[in-house]
Amino acid sequence: MEQPPQEPRGQEPQPWGGRPWGRPQPPQAPAPAPPRQWGEPPGPREPWGYRPPPSAKPPRPPGARRPWYRHPVGLLLLGAVVVIVLALVVPAVTGGGGEPAPALTTGAFAPPPTTAPPAATTTGAGQAQTAEDQLRQAIQTELGGAGQVTSVTAPPGGQVTVTWEIQPAGSQGLTENNARFGVMRILRAVQESRLTAGGGAPAVRLLGRYQLAGSPTPVTVLRLRFNPDTVARGDFDDRRYLEAFQLADAAVIHPAFRG
Repeated sequence: MEQPPQEPRGQEPQPWGGRPWGRPQPPQAPAPAPPRQWGEPPGPREPWGYRPPPSAKPPRPPGARRPWYRHPVGLLLLGAVVVIVLALVVPAVTGGGGEPAPALTTGAFAPPPTTAPPAATTTGAGQAQTAEDQLRQAIQTELGGAGQVTSVTAPPGGQVTVTWEIQPAGSQGLTENNARFGVMRILRAVQESRLTAGGGAPAVRLLGRYQLAGSPTPVTVLRLRFNPDTVARGDFDDRRYLEAFQLADAAVIHPAFRG
């Protein structure tokens, strides 16, 4: 049985928008433009609405903190580091200053100043200095910060008597060390003076004074006597200051200075 001829199928209705049914195609990147030849005019600008290709670095989320080196405190720290590095490197490169740094000393424990002969041997009135005046000046120069000489008596061929005030320190132990330094330095000055130049050293008597707690005025706390042989042959270096009182041939020491 013959079937009636079928009418040709018309076109299927298009979806809304006029696009045929099918899978969505991914957007294709535009082909890169060929390199511009020498002398060729530049191409037109990108059309309106052009967006550059996405970057490999993800965008910073809103509200994220900035890196530390972008904060004011971070910039201040970087500047301080640069200044410190320059302060250390520039002197090393330029060789520093021409003068060495001064040595740090603490009180009476500093080495005594370099002894030098007095520039003048006359007093302000034009009179020549006596042997006692010269000896007193030499002793005070050698004594330094360990004390203050108050009197010196040196009769010709007789006993030398030196009275000085002991310099107080931060503690009783340090004050006792000042007294020991004073003994060694006074004896060293007498040993190097003209009184021992002829080979016969004089006997030396030392009187150390100090203002004790509760005393209105300084009192004598040290009475030391050194025979001529002790003065001539003794080693009165500062490094032996702990033996200062034991070197005396006769000694009377206040209990506060027997530590």
